[in-house]
Amino acid sequence: MMIYSKNNEQRIRLTPVITFMLSLVLGVAIGGVLIAGGAAAGSLVQVDPKTAWYITRSTGTVAYLLLTASTAWGLLLSAKLIKEAVPAPLALAMHNTLSWLAISLTGIHVFALLFDNYYTYRLVDLVFPFIGPYRPEWVGLGIIGFYLMALTSASFSWRKRIGQTWWKRLHKLTFAAFGLVSVHGLMAGTDSTDLGMKALFLGSTLLVLFLTNYRLVAGQKQRRSRQA
Repeated sequence: MMIYSKNNEQRIRLTPVITFMLSLVLGVAIGGVLIAGGAAAGSLVQVDPKTAWYITRSTGTVAYLLLTASTAWGLLLSAKLIKEAVPAPLALAMHNTLSWLAISLTGIHVFALLFDNYYTYRLVDLVFPFIGPYRPEWVGLGIIGFYLMALTSASFSWRKRIGQTWWKRLHKLTFAAFGLVSVHGLMAGTDSTDLGMKALFLGSTLLVLFLTNYRLVAGQKQRRSRQA
């Protein structure tokens, strides 16, 4: 029993270290990819009147992919599909990292609109929904979706204060955020008529719907087993 306890204690002590190192490697890798992609895009696009438009399009697309990955990863966590494959601290760190990366890219996506030469955006147009110069109803949905993304990501810090039950209820706003952002991208995106972008939105939505349905079915089975 003593040997088992010591081994257990060593594992507990090593878990935060391993999690930190893996998170650091992941962050450096993602950062390197983004920097390299930005440098490549800069060399191709260079600085011209359409630079802000290019930045808005590219960061919006990458942010949507990160949001999809974060939502899907959260569903995999809640359904316990990766419980045995990935340690819990690393899985949560991954989910949190994906969420904040999506928010960061969305912030750049929004900020670049202030420098657009075709539509004149003011800061107030990007803070308050439904008043902008370009498709205000669909852009407004994207602004609300961004706020919900920030709220659900920040809720990780409030988890102990508000309790597990209320945190889960608050975290369900992730589905609303994903839906609003999807509609925003499909209706307000200048590339949304392209077949590739349509496939991106459709594939992302189907993935989230499939994992959500699986999560609901798995939850019902767990409740029945507990009652039995």
